Amino acid sequence: MTKPNLLLSALAAAALSFAVTPRAGAELTPGTPAPDFTGNHAWFNSRPLSLKNELKGKVVLVDFWEYTCINCIRTLPALKRIYSRYKPYGFEIIGVHAPEFDFAYKPENVSIGTRRQRIPWPVVVDSDFSIWRAYDSNSWPNKFLIDSRGIISRYHAGEGAYAELERQVREELKKANPKVTFPSTWVIPPDSSDFDPSRCGGMSEETYVGTSRGSRWGGEIGNREGFQPGKAVLYASAPRQVKRGFFAHGLWKNNPDDFEHGRHTPAPKDYVGMRYHGHEVYVVMNLKSGTTSRVYVTRDGKPVPSARRGVDVKADAGGRTYIDVREGRMYYAIQGEDAGQHELRLYATDPGVAINSFTFGNRCLTKFDRL
Repeated sequence: MTKPNLLLSALAAAALSFAVTPRAGAELTPGTPAPDFTGNHAWFNSRPLSLKNELKGKVVLVDFWEYTCINCIRTLPALKRIYSRYKPYGFEIIGVHAPEFDFAYKPENVSIGTRRQRIPWPVVVDSDFSIWRAYDSNSWPNKFLIDSRGIISRYHAGEGAYAELERQVREELKKANPKVTFPSTWVIPPDSSDFDPSRCGGMSEETYVGTSRGSRWGGEIGNREGFQPGKAVLYASAPRQVKRGFFAHGLWKNNPDDFEHGRHTPAPKDYVGMRYHGHEVYVVMNLKSGTTSRVYVTRDGKPVPSARRGVDVKADAGGRTYIDVREGRMYYAIQGEDAGQHELRLYATDPGVAINSFTFGNRCLTKFDRL
């Protein structure tokens, strides 16, 4: 189906812990029978499953996620802990992958993302958003806990509240089997206020680069040339800074989902950049052509210092810092940043390199695997 651009939005990451999509109505509430996983979908880590058959009598967590979504990635350690503990007692997670960017519609890319993030539970590819609509979902991540009778017992949008989730999983398993007991050594870690700016520091807001999301939901462009949907635009250096957004230099095609680099440049000179603050910076990038392309990265006009390099940033023999883009995914650009404001630039040298979005983390949101 045609991509539903109006499904996509992002709220201020400094205040909220999830990306949302605007629409009328509300999610299915506790006490509502859970919709089944109908339709012709690809599945990974499992054959197709049904609440009425293979999952009947189990306690099931339906997790709407996206493999490029930092808010989703940060939930994985808690979900993996809960899954490993309670799966033997009749608990299951179904990851429903609803795509945010055009390349994430492809099942083969979802499969790569599932393996990269070492997700052990069944994943269903919901690229037509039919399961998303059945649950009236509107965010990544978004979780619905289903009891052993097939009734929704809990709903939670966004990150956090993992202790509450684990306690309710235990309660539902005990309702299904009153004789069940769990090891006394299984301590439930307390929830913390990981989005409290006074304790964890502030961070920039999620910024989309493409013309559809960027102009509508979060990403002003600082160049006088502005957004020109569908056109390849030769941008000049940005004449002004924007509060929430980015700037470009060189030849970039304005796509709905991204800015796509439009020419070969022997030396790095065409870039997309932004001003940011936050402890970590993540960038979603993909390739429209080719198998690998080197994107050079600078911080405040210089190579990224070793203490500030995200796990995807390397240095060449000349000291220039770069990211090798091989697939559409989220790349780790900056880590361990100070509290000041800085400028990040991504220099593309090949045509077909596409930049989708920038997201951020604070000092507290660090307890997850960089895979």
